[in-house]
Amino acid sequence: MSEKIITLDLREIPVFERHPRIFDTWDGMEAEQVLQLINDHDPKPLHYQFEGEFKDTYTWEYVSKGPDWIVNITKLKLAEASGEELRRKVQAALDEVRPFLQADGGDVELVDIDDVEKTVKVRLVGACGGCPSAGMTLKAGVETAVKKAAPEIKSVDAV
Repeated sequence: MSEKIITLDLREIPVFERHPRIFDTWDGMEAEQVLQLINDHDPKPLHYQFEGEFKDTYTWEYVSKGPDWIVNITKLKLAEASGEELRRKVQAALDEVRPFLQADGGDVELVDIDDVEKTVKVRLVGACGGCPSAGMTLKAGVETAVKKAAPEIKSVDAV
């Protein structure tokens, strides 16, 4: 993406699709890009969600406060971890999701981190290794936790 400002007019999007669309757009954005939201009400609950999931990685600025609410959310450029520091962040994220996997008889192992491509390779083991929901577990659980702990990571793949 090369555009500095990406605008989403939420008034035109069905309510149940708004947050998924916002977060899908956010995930695809580069540092220093701005997500401009236009809404028919104060998106304060969304602000709370951003604070919980992306603390210290964005700025939130009201451009207009009603009747059409306009908010600019800027994705901050963060210092990227590499080497042992990146490995420590990824391992901490895996340790965070591990109890949930172990509760179902599975686990996750860190196989490799590509410092250049910013990708992580993991192995789902135990019950998770052959589970029909392994893909969902990988993307919605493991990858989400890793990207939250280490935003520089682009993807997490199973081997």
